[in-house]
This record gives sequence, C-alpha cells and structure tokens, in this order.
Amino acid sequence: MMRTMNRTDFLSGLVVAALGAAGLVEALRMPRFEARGADPFTVPGLTPGLLSAILCVLGVVLVLRGMSGRVLSESARPSITQWTRASAIRTLFTIVMVLLYGTLLFGRMPFFHATALFVFVFTVGAELIDTERRLPAWKLLIGGLLLACSAAYAIDFVFTDLFLVRLPG
Repeated sequence: MMRTMNRTDFLSGLVVAALGAAGLVEALRMPRFEARGADPFTVPGLTPGLLSAILCVLGVVLVLRGMSGRVLSESARPSITQWTRASAIRTLFTIVMVLLYGTLLFGRMPFFHATALFVFVFTVGAELIDTERRLPAWKLLIGGLLLACSAAYAIDFVFTDLFLVRLPG
C-alpha cells in the first residue's frame, strides 16, 4: 500500500516548528542577569522559551505525521460547515462556564479552590451533556475530582512557585 504525504500537516508543521525555533532562539538571547545572582526561574525569556520549545516539538510531530501519510477518515474529520445541535450546546456550555469562572469565581476565592471547582464542574458537565457518554456516573465524579485537584495544584504550583506570579484570591 502506497502512502501519500499529507501536505497540509507537513507544511503547517514546518511553519509551527520554524516559529517555535525562532522564538526559542530569541528567548535564549535575552539577558539572564547571572552577574546579579538572579534566580534562574525569574530570568526574562523563561516562559517564552518554554512555550517556543513546546511549539517547536509539536511542529516537528506535525511534520512527522504529515510525512507518515496518515489522515483521519472522512467521517472522523471535524467540519466547520456542519453546526449540529450538540455542537451548539457544547459551545454554549463552554462560554457560560468560562464566564462564570471569570466573573464569579476568579479573584473572589482562593485560586486553587476556584480553579478546582471550575475544572470539576466543567469536566462533569461536559460529559453529562454528551449523549454518547458511556462512563458510569461514579467514575465520572471520581475522575473529575482527581482531574480538578491535580490541575488546580499544577497550575497553582507553576505560576506561584516557578514563575513567581501572585495569583488572585
């Protein structure tokens, strides 16, 4: 069986990898203030460098996928021209949840609690509105709770301890 290159993935991957590499090079060129004894986690360019490195890796993965010739089956491809009722409900649910998080929770309670609550309600809610859900409710609740706590902890740790950003709440 002959495989053909997926040119869209290949070319998109090249662009993403090039942008990531360029961002990484520029981040590495930023001053590090070693002479001033600066903490390595507080130097300028750390966050852009990490994000650029991730972009570069994901671009390379996309290039490799394009070269492999694998494509999604026609029925599995997402369509931007078909707007189903389920798509509209998911979109509306997402917008409402993000607005509630941003207006009612964020800054009004400790960041960890607000984020854990948002992730839990969003995860469980998104699964409950999915008509093809097969996961039993107890597994959904436990999984949602574990995901919410671990995501809130990881986000809080990265921002407060690594990036030294004071979070609201």
